[in-house]
Amino acid sequence: MNNHPVIRYLFDHRYLLLLLLFTSAVYFKGITPSFSSDDFVHLENNIHFENLADAAEVFIKPYGREYRPLVRLSLWFNHLMGDSALAYKISNLLMHLLCVALLYGLMLRLGVARITALLAASIFALHPIHTTSVLFILGRTDLVAAMFYLAALYCVAGWKNSPGFIQHAIAFVWFAAALLSKELAITLPAMMLSIMLCQRQSIAITNLSRSLLILWPYALTTLIYLAARLYQWQSMPAAVAVYSDFSPLHIVTNYVEWIFALLYPFDLYVAREWQMLYSHWFIVFTVFACLLLATVMVYIGRPIVASLLRSPLLWLGFMWMLITLIPMAGGNSHRWYLYLPSAGLSLIVAAVWPLTYPHRRRLVTWLLALILLIYTVETLRQAQIWHKQSHINEYLLSETKTQELRQHAAIAIANMPAGYKSAFLFTHSSFEEALRVRYGSSPKIEVLNYLNLDEQNPIAMETTTDGARFMITPNAYRYFRLRNLQIFFDKADRYTQGNFTLHIDQLDNAGRISQYRLAAPASAQVPVYYFDGEDFKRLPIPQDIPEVQPSN
Repeated sequence: MNNHPVIRYLFDHRYLLLLLLFTSAVYFKGITPSFSSDDFVHLENNIHFENLADAAEVFIKPYGREYRPLVRLSLWFNHLMGDSALAYKISNLLMHLLCVALLYGLMLRLGVARITALLAASIFALHPIHTTSVLFILGRTDLVAAMFYLAALYCVAGWKNSPGFIQHAIAFVWFAAALLSKELAITLPAMMLSIMLCQRQSIAITNLSRSLLILWPYALTTLIYLAARLYQWQSMPAAVAVYSDFSPLHIVTNYVEWIFALLYPFDLYVAREWQMLYSHWFIVFTVFACLLLATVMVYIGRPIVASLLRSPLLWLGFMWMLITLIPMAGGNSHRWYLYLPSAGLSLIVAAVWPLTYPHRRRLVTWLLALILLIYTVETLRQAQIWHKQSHINEYLLSETKTQELRQHAAIAIANMPAGYKSAFLFTHSSFEEALRVRYGSSPKIEVLNYLNLDEQNPIAMETTTDGARFMITPNAYRYFRLRNLQIFFDKADRYTQGNFTLHIDQLDNAGRISQYRLAAPASAQVPVYYFDGEDFKRLPIPQDIPEVQPSN
């Protein structure tokens, strides 16, 4: 029995299996039955197919500006397994584990030793930046794309000299599946070329031209795909504009924020809090941390600089992070964009660790062990946040909490809970969509502003002659934002939110609202509700409030 090939293969890679089991345990707390935020709009549009033929229409009918049919089909398959989010989140976790295994296998094919590949894959498996992709159902867009992306590169890494037709066919299937999952797959030909050059450890003209000749079908397919997408986007310039700011300053700013998010292992919200409230101390701390890191790297790397500079794996890691982020560089610096690019960190670790001298390698090993411990604790903490978010979500969507709201044809809501700490609750129109998914109908909801939640959410409200006044105490999580998602403000001012007027009365030192008033015109016909930190309550707003000069 021990000589069976499968048993022998599993035994040879038993430590990878242990890593996958450990990763599952770390994420387990966040595998909850609750949907959140943009999950609902995608559920509305992808769970009502009658059969497979009906579902296959996703291949010919783009969803808005997106064309991700395999992601949409995966949502439908999960819907067939039940109405809760459990099947969706378990599927997300399984895809993450598969990506870890593929990255491990890719490094083995690139000549990395097993123990080194395992250590490097652990960085990817446990990085806290991935909790959103794994525990937020719509994070699967990056998971599905990364799974096929890594599968294609795994195939390419196994090519010896000129691949045969079967090898090309298998790689092309994964390549096409990646294109049908997310737009970042347009970078695959460049990464396939990088893998081939890394395998041959040479960028000589002959190797480069031979590799380009092998990859021309993939490059041509990518050009056709890109031309078709650009043609589609011509009819929706407003929807695409938010992703098409490719000015040098915007691109550099995005890359700096992404690098910080990849290297900073703790809570990014708290880091932003420090950055806004204690900007000078934050700069001092950042400079000190960079100098300390540079000192450690010089100590570790000085004897091996020449070897590192000749390491194809090191350059592959840097190119991986640079290239895979290019399609997102014109948009916002969302952290979930980093799922696939973060694998570049693993490649860099796989390049550096084996080259360090024995007495320095001990230091590197302890540093990596400390980093993995921090990653594990932070990912566990964020999984707990998503667990708590699930309870809040179900509580707010329960029959007793929403039945009064659902009696109206239209309502307005102030202080809509956007999220709990770093986990999502309701943004944009997702509360309205959530009610339709849960109960089959919903009033038309106009959201006046959003508020993030923390463990304690005191929101004082008083009705005076000059408006319904709210008092909040902003912190890293509990902050106010307008419908356009603006969080920070230069001065106290007034903002028009549809038919309503929002008067900022007081800002904190970071430019966040701590006191504001809400006014409605006499013509307002919809009832207004507000979230008080625990429940939705009906709000009596005085009409036609006289103008009052706000104070800083």
